[in-house]
Amino acid sequence: MRLDPGLARNLLPRVDPGRVRSGRAVGLRDGAVLALVATGLTAAEIAALRATAITMANRQAVVSIHRDGTSWFIVLPEDLGGRLLAWLTEARIWGLPEPVFHGCRGPLTPMGIWKILERYRNPERGPLSTPGFESIFRRHEGPDVQKERR
Repeated sequence: MRLDPGLARNLLPRVDPGRVRSGRAVGLRDGAVLALVATGLTAAEIAALRATAITMANRQAVVSIHRDGTSWFIVLPEDLGGRLLAWLTEARIWGLPEPVFHGCRGPLTPMGIWKILERYRNPERGPLSTPGFESIFRRHEGPDVQKERR
């Protein structure tokens, strides 16, 4: 199933660039991911993207990817390029041969890209629709621990 560029563009206003989690500017990262989806890149292409593949030409961001054995260059519109450039600057990875996007456990995978899109598509479900630590802990407690709490 392909990512929908039109949906990603419509979701961009929902991103809060100031959102921080565990000291990471995830709002800037998510905005950059959605901007790349809006240009038509696939989840696998975004996950494989290295900072060295992003350059500037004529005051515009240019992304170099390999698709079907051919090198492609995508010139990002100013609004989408600005989101990507803000993330590269915040992450301090300009020109480095490392993945552009990281999560809390390392480089983002294609599934991680999908989860970002899903987070903004269904904001009422909360971050990734996973239970919080406290609810997981309660679910795995034995009956003795529950009795002591009362």
